[in-house]
Amino acid sequence: MDLAEDNRKHWNDLASTYDSKPWQQKIVNQVSSEIRNRLDWIGVDWIDDKATKSSSRGTLQKQVRVLDFACGPGTVSRALAPYASEFRGVDISENMVREYNTRAANLGFPPTEMFATTGNLLDPSGPSANLLGPDLYNFDLAVVGMGFHHLEHPALATKRLVERLKPAEGVILIIDCLPHSMEDLPSEFRPIIANHGFSKEDMKTLFKEAGCDDFGFVVFEEPIKMGDDGKIERRGFMARARRVK
Repeated sequence: MDLAEDNRKHWNDLASTYDSKPWQQKIVNQVSSEIRNRLDWIGVDWIDDKATKSSSRGTLQKQVRVLDFACGPGTVSRALAPYASEFRGVDISENMVREYNTRAANLGFPPTEMFATTGNLLDPSGPSANLLGPDLYNFDLAVVGMGFHHLEHPALATKRLVERLKPAEGVILIIDCLPHSMEDLPSEFRPIIANHGFSKEDMKTLFKEAGCDDFGFVVFEEPIKMGDDGKIERRGFMARARRVK
């Protein structure tokens, strides 16, 4: 079983319809709202959203760079768009990357400001060669939005994301779900899920072992409801920490 390849194929098939249903769009809006409501808590020195509206991001004196890992079609990048100068998405699914870049272009973002790349950051033998360039390091924020439970090796993922942050400054942010049963999940999704949620202590340990401190953890007030009937419920959370050195 190759979990990464299973996920690549699965999300390639679903990329064009990822957020087409009302319940999917509701989750997108919910996650986006949670992010925007906690900008100060996340701990990045953001750009004033008025500045990004009034001038080209490339001419801003302050530059804030975001790595959106397992980026999908770009939900997190678009939620944070007013507050950072550059977004780089990475996803193992070619079709998701295509969706990300198409949506960014349709919103008027040039590739210098918002652009995704296909690649595997988490191969135990080392990241894909195209992910080793200097443009994919020294980020102010590395974020995984609702994709962490698909990653077979969360400790390795955390470590490699932290390596991409600015030393003693960059923040890692994971948005995912608390531990839960798999019994209510449709059978077609079970083969692509590696972890059935994470606790506060799980995240604190992962961040500490990856060389971070300044840990924070918050749980969404409203449950995440999945499926046309909304009967599959998860409790979402956001966990953050800062690279030490």
